[in-house]
Amino acid sequence: MFNFFKKKQNEVEIPQVQPMATWEENSYMHVLSDNVEAENIEGAKERIESIEGLKLIEFNIRDNNSGNLTLEYHGDEYGVGFYFDDFVLDSLYSLQNQKMHDEDFEKIQQKTKSFVIYMKFNKNYMDSYHLQVKLIMAFFPDTLAVVDESAERLLSGRWVELAAKSKVTPNAESLFTVQAVFDEKTKKVWLHTHGICRTGFSEFELLDVSQENVNDVYYLINTMANRVLYQNEAVEDYIFLGEFVDGNMIVAATLPWNEGVAKYPANIPGGANDREGSHNTNSKIIFLFLTEDDANNGKYTKPSEIEDKLIENPLYYYSNEQTDHMKFMARDRFDLLKKSIEEHPSYKALIKVGLPTDNEDGSVDYENLEHIWFELKEFTDTGFKAVLTQEPYRVSSIKEGDEGEYTINDVTDWIIYTDEMSIDPNIAYLL
Repeated sequence: MFNFFKKKQNEVEIPQVQPMATWEENSYMHVLSDNVEAENIEGAKERIESIEGLKLIEFNIRDNNSGNLTLEYHGDEYGVGFYFDDFVLDSLYSLQNQKMHDEDFEKIQQKTKSFVIYMKFNKNYMDSYHLQVKLIMAFFPDTLAVVDESAERLLSGRWVELAAKSKVTPNAESLFTVQAVFDEKTKKVWLHTHGICRTGFSEFELLDVSQENVNDVYYLINTMANRVLYQNEAVEDYIFLGEFVDGNMIVAATLPWNEGVAKYPANIPGGANDREGSHNTNSKIIFLFLTEDDANNGKYTKPSEIEDKLIENPLYYYSNEQTDHMKFMARDRFDLLKKSIEEHPSYKALIKVGLPTDNEDGSVDYENLEHIWFELKEFTDTGFKAVLTQEPYRVSSIKEGDEGEYTINDVTDWIIYTDEMSIDPNIAYLL
């Protein structure tokens, strides 16, 4: 007898997408400090009320020091919950102490209790994230560290304090991490993000990446995540991310994870076999379109198939929104650069300056700037003097090696090279 219900040999069963977990739908953070250990939240209500731009509507606390609050911040209403919980440092976070002061990390390992604060982000998720870190510092000014459960990241309390005091929101990369799962036998890697779901967008993934190329291919997933978050716009059919070294465009597209894994072997890291118990909710796998015909006909290319092009110094584009955010943060924290250089003469600083470009007719285009690195020489009463470190593309009035004087309003980014590491505005808490 024929079995009419037998699956065809070439038919692939697509796994089912599962509902998101609570920590994916909401932003969950665990606060560590001495006052957390003592469950001491005295003065928190008053400190919350003093946050600029915040109106506290309701503050409820129960006998066990759990509770919730309702507030309005920059015109949007939020509901926030909190409670105390037992804490044991996960081995995952113990690997992240390279951006943590050693003395702080030793204290973190001794903590046994955390203060969990959770909330749902609104459409302005970067503002929502900024609000959450401000609330953390209002509850516990002595914050030692924060475990961002949604992004699976350990944050230094010094970073949280700096971010909370800043007039500029944390950057988009603060909202997510890119994790790597290695297969020792095949030397293949699965890259995937955590933390983006709470913004309303999907997580992103790359499968079957060669271990030797992972540091270069990483920029593909990082650029995709940043572009979506800064422009607050999901990827529809495809998105232009940059250019390959041969001049061809880097055109990326995505498929829901359960459709994308069908194009890969089931037993690779991140393949169908890895989706039964986790990583099976709101996530999309990145593919590429190599030609216009590919885009029109839905011919998806696996990034792993063209790794040779992805490691040959491709040019990834920054969105205007990302460039503006970098500029505002660099200016907001310029005093930290100045203080560090004045206190440590051995440190070297590079400052990126935006210069007006040339029009084809020889006139100056003040609307379009070329962002160029200068080496800092000295500070002045109105700004600083610096020497150009590279030849400009579209600025004829200056050449490599020329010295100029600029103000903080010309700054679009900076880097300090200490005796041990390089530090940019986002991690200026390490200074």
